[in-house]
Formats: sequence, structure tokens, C-alpha cells
Amino acid sequence: MPIDTRELMEAIAIIADERNIRVAVKQSGKGTAICAACCFAGGLLMGPVGLAVGGAAGGIAAYKLTSGTFRPLGEVILNDLTDAQREQLVQHVTTAVADVRPTDLVMLLPLITQNASIQQAVLNTIMSFVTNELRMQIID
Repeated sequence: MPIDTRELMEAIAIIADERNIRVAVKQSGKGTAICAACCFAGGLLMGPVGLAVGGAAGGIAAYKLTSGTFRPLGEVILNDLTDAQREQLVQHVTTAVADVRPTDLVMLLPLITQNASIQQAVLNTIMSFVTNELRMQIID
């Protein structure tokens, strides 16, 4: 039985969710810019105290404007990847566990969900894929 991409993606998503890995989908840079601008403005207006006040105000403003844009990696894997990205991720994961010889889905899924060293290898592969291929920032 060949490896079913959807079931493998679900197993990968389970591992990512168990580790509570979240990614910054779009707004991380925007939040940084808002916080830095408020800190800068506060420092110009009030000196050292303004840095603290501006930083706090900028942090709150960045939180309000970017709230909800940090999503669980499992959700991104299951819902946001294109078919080409899914195939690429499956190839990366099967390469990462190549020494196990995952020729059958029945063998691979229990190994991924129960073996800690294979989980770590899969997790490292997922994190590398997300940062290098999808250009997303991982938030541990």
C-alpha cells in the first residue's frame, strides 16, 4: 500500500500540535515595525522614560494589530499548503526517515506517532521546510 499523502500530513500535523509549534503567517514584521516606531517616538519625545513608555505602548499596539495571525503549524500544514508543497513536504519527511524504509503506510504512521527519535527527525524536517521553503517564522 503506497503512502497516502493526506494521512501522512495528518500525522505530521499531530506531531506539530503536540509540540505546540506556531508560525507567524504574515504579520511578524509589521508588529516589529510598530513596536520599534513607538519606542523611537517615545524616546524622542520623553527621553529614556519615553523609551519604556513607547516600547510598552508599541507592544500593546502591535499585539492588537497582529492578534490572530500566529497559527498552529498543524493547521497551516493541513489547510494552507498547495498540492506541490504537500508533495514536497512528504518527500522531505520520507527522506528524513529513510533509514526506517517507510514503504507502507501501516508501518510509517505508528512509527511517526510512537517513536520519539523519529518524531524528532520529522519535526526537524518540518521546521526546516517551513522556514526555508514557506518562508514562515517559527515561534516555539
